[in-house]
Formats: sequence, C-alpha cells, structure tokens
Amino acid sequence: MLLFAGLLTLSSPAHAEPYVMAGAGITMNLPRGWEMTRWSDWDFKAKADGLALDLWYTPWQVDAPVGTVLQPIYLAHLKDQSAKNPAVLPGIAGAAPGHWVHTRATFDLDGGGKAVAHFAAIPGDGKVLHIGIYAAASADHRASDDLDAIVHGLKIDAPPAKLNTTAVDAPDKNFTVKPPEGWREVLKSERDNAESLMGKTGAGKLDGCVLLAAPTVDGNEASVLAACPQKWQLGFADDASFADDAMTLRSLVFGKAAEKIPVADKIALPDRNAMLFRPTINDYALRFAALPYDEGAISIWGIAPESAADALEAGVKATLSGLTFPGPENGLAQHALGDLVYHELSYDPLVMGISGLSVVGALGTLGFLLFRKPSTA
Repeated sequence: MLLFAGLLTLSSPAHAEPYVMAGAGITMNLPRGWEMTRWSDWDFKAKADGLALDLWYTPWQVDAPVGTVLQPIYLAHLKDQSAKNPAVLPGIAGAAPGHWVHTRATFDLDGGGKAVAHFAAIPGDGKVLHIGIYAAASADHRASDDLDAIVHGLKIDAPPAKLNTTAVDAPDKNFTVKPPEGWREVLKSERDNAESLMGKTGAGKLDGCVLLAAPTVDGNEASVLAACPQKWQLGFADDASFADDAMTLRSLVFGKAAEKIPVADKIALPDRNAMLFRPTINDYALRFAALPYDEGAISIWGIAPESAADALEAGVKATLSGLTFPGPENGLAQHALGDLVYHELSYDPLVMGISGLSVVGALGTLGFLLFRKPSTA
C-alpha cells in the first residue's frame, strides 16, 4: 500500500518540470502542486496533496479500447498495490483532444474510508501507456480533473506506429507472407518482445525471418509467429512419402525430444503438402510447421497464451496458405532425376510392381508417372 500511504495526508506543493521518459517515448508535464517521487526511462511516480500517481505500460500497440476490456488490467494493478476490495467500472472515451480511454475504480483504504482511482490508457509506438491517479473519495473530482490535465499536457515523443496488415516480403525477398486476419507485422519497437517470446521455442536465430503478431485486445499479451527460410530438404512430402518425410523432419528439429512430439498433421495446399506439429511447452501454446520450396523449406514457429491455442493454430495454417514465392510455379521444389527415380521406386505401387519388365519399360512407365500432377488430397 506504499502508493496509497499518503492519500489522507498533505504534501508540500512543488513546481513541476517536464520529465523526459525516453523508454516510454513521452515527456511528462505535471500540474502545479505535484511532486515527482520516481523517474526513470520506463516508469514514473508522483504525489500531490492527498493524491498519488504512477505510470506504466503494456508492451503491444493496440487502440486503447473503451468498455470492459481494460478492467482486468486495472483490477490486477490495484491488487498488486494491495488495494482492498477494488472495483473497476467500464472505460469511456477520454475528453478530446487525443484518443485515450478514461477508467474509474474504487477501493478501500487500510485505515478506513473509501478511495478512488482514475486511469488513462494512451496508445504509443509499440505499447499502451497507463497513468493512474489515486485519491480519497472526497477528492474524486480533483483526481479526475488532474488526470485530464496530465493527459493533455503529455508530449508523445513516440506516437503510435502505422500497423501493417498487408503482405510482407522476407528480408532476402525469397518469400512473401500474407498476415492472416487479426495478425500484423511486428513493429520495430516490439521486436525485442517478439524475440523474447520466440526464444521460448526452438526457432533459433531470426535473421531472414518475417515476424507477425496478434496482440490481445488490451495489448497485455500477444501471439507471435516467425516464418523463416531453412536449407532443409523435406523430400517430396506427397501423400505416399509424407509420414516418412515428417518423421525425418521431426528428428531433425526436435532431436532427443522427438519421440515426445505427436506425429505431424498433413496440411494439403493447392500445389504441395505442409507439415504441422504440436510440441508442448509449459504455460504456452506452441505450433511448428514446415513447407517445402525450391530453396529448401519455410519453417513457422508460433507461440501464444494457452487460452489462444486454437487461434494460434488457425493463424499458422492461414500463414502456410498465404506464403508465396518468386519464380516459376510459385517456388515449387525441383528434384534431381535420381531422387525422382528413388521416390517412385520406393513409394509408388505401380512402379514397385514392374520388376519383371525390362529396364526400358520401367523407365518409360516412370516417365509417365513423373508428369502426373501430385495429389494433395
């Protein structure tokens, strides 16, 4: 309750000055009578006569939402401060100018009496800023007015970035990803957060990858996926050899843990098959997929809050369907004649049954088979 300890006491008025917070991308201007008590690049605290203030942020850019979306964030924040019996009302659009959300809450003080909190949610580049002012119930209107003054005096040095939901070229231009509905390209300001999440997977280095995110509506968490080029040769991954090719890839990617990973699902695309695995990880949903192309394979690692597992899988599948490649036949993998012969002799029953034919006849039959359009059913 340290933040609320001075709500029923008075503090000496102080002259406010601008406070630059480079990490948060803002410059804070306090009204007269407020005094800074903590100031860093990422957070801020202040006090006035019977009022207290703190500032923090959630790490994904979203439009600050009205209604009940922000209630869990502010309820958790009050509980973290040991507020007693907190209750949070739905947020409303803040007073113009600007696009922010004003949320009011109530709670009980340790020494008795009622208290209020007024919160502002303000979008910034790769984040949502949150400002809370806390006061005894008798100072409700002043707390609300001071919050309004602080928000309007706030200089946003890093305003919200433009969100890209259109097709994204890989850094080496060797493939293009179309973000699924609800997904977008990860902002530069969010990349550290995205890489931290991907570090919990087996994705490894993310050079040459396209990173996509689907933040929760409150910006507190996000699902993230990385589409990356690999030099793996997945074989043909057609209906006949899919199981063997998927087993080989599972061993390559997961090593000693491979036997604990369920077998892959076949994702049939118009011109090729992809593989989808569901590895397990504590507290998160995890998906891994791979798709062959003429330079090797595209791997897709996806990670999300456990509650978003179904949405994550749908996003990975949609990303597979939205991959495009330069060159002829949409980057369809080309195979050497020897590989084609080995594949047909190994997996095609018609070829395997011609052992009594002459070599010339066998190659003639094989030539016919190689020109069949591969089945993706």
